[in-house]
Amino acid sequence: MNYHLIIGHGYWSKKNLDYLKKKKIFDEIIVKTRRKYFFYSSGSDIKKNEINKILKNIQSVHICTPLKNHFKNLKQFNHFTKTAIEKPFLKDTKELNIIKKNYKNKYLIVNYIDTFNPLVSKIQETLKKEKFHQIILNYSKKNKYYKNKNDFAIDWLDHPLSLILFFFKDFPKFNIELNKLRRKNSKFNKEIIINYKFKNFNVKIKLNCSNFIERNLQVFNNNCVKTFYFYKNSFFKNKKKIYQSKKNSFDVFYDFLVNKKKNQIQNFKFHKTIIIERNKILKKLEKI
Repeated sequence: MNYHLIIGHGYWSKKNLDYLKKKKIFDEIIVKTRRKYFFYSSGSDIKKNEINKILKNIQSVHICTPLKNHFKNLKQFNHFTKTAIEKPFLKDTKELNIIKKNYKNKYLIVNYIDTFNPLVSKIQETLKKEKFHQIILNYSKKNKYYKNKNDFAIDWLDHPLSLILFFFKDFPKFNIELNKLRRKNSKFNKEIIINYKFKNFNVKIKLNCSNFIERNLQVFNNNCVKTFYFYKNSFFKNKKKIYQSKKNSFDVFYDFLVNKKKNQIQNFKFHKTIIIERNKILKKLEKI
């Protein structure tokens, strides 16, 4: 049996389970919650005396828990052939250095989901062949509120940061143009604009600056704007659709996991750079 284990049963775990149900990549999926294990196909609980035998036959695991549990889960479930984990990867470089030792010579991928989008190659082609003066990364979900003031930034920053580092290999200095706090009862969400000034162009991260649900990258030159829609797996030149992919980010991500593929960003140097940059931004947001 080709078993796959998913740890966590929240929003993102269920998104992955819905996808896997349609694609039938694995013979059986085991789900671990805080209190139990169960078979996803039947919903039936797995008895304690059975789970150890099953765990020995599991080839791959996907950790879909909150950031605060990542370090603990990575240490506990480090004996599988293939490990995937959601972003944000880890809280700080101290945790990263310990996990780096635990996973030496093991297959581990972090799901910066937009870097797995089939549009990535089209974006690379555009950036290589065309002159541009500005890039804007738009991520907006204004209806989602969090318990703590910076939880929105922690939850979302790795998306644009991973793309910037993927395309441009480094981060220049940044400045925060906007840091607006919104409150709903006892919960928070933020409107943030971060600006990176490269030599010949600017890159802006805009979080929650649109009234619509957004997840896209825009490339601006003197004549037009190209918008790459990660949700729709398509891109437009001004208002004309240029390309529509038959695949989505989940297709590419699970192809990596199943076939143990690697790319330039699936290494600890990349993950460390993201963690350091994220924490720099969070520190500055706290001061403003």
